[in-house]
Amino acid sequence: MSKIERFLAKPVKVTIGGQEEEIKPFTVEDLPVIMKLGSDNKEEAAQATKELVMKVMKQIDPEATEKQLSEVSMEYLVDIMNAITKVNNLPMDEARARLIQELKQNASKP
Repeated sequence: MSKIERFLAKPVKVTIGGQEEEIKPFTVEDLPVIMKLGSDNKEEAAQATKELVMKVMKQIDPEATEKQLSEVSMEYLVDIMNAITKVNNLPMDEARARLIQELKQNASKP
């Protein structure tokens, strides 16, 4: 085993939508998107959230199409974001929690 292998992302079991799933933590490659999560610009933060959610869902189902990934129900957003924060040891700050609530409210509007 090389020295670097101990630092590589390893899958973690989480529960999303009542189902146990295994997802990998994000990597250095994902840093630009992760940094945008905390943006004061709501559109930029929402786009970053979308990208990360879709990445997690693609890990769960590598065969999923782009269309299917974009149609994941907002009802699972809190579970997915909680999984992301747990697996990546990220704090769920007030701004991110507020963004999730706003996204859920906007999705439920007719």
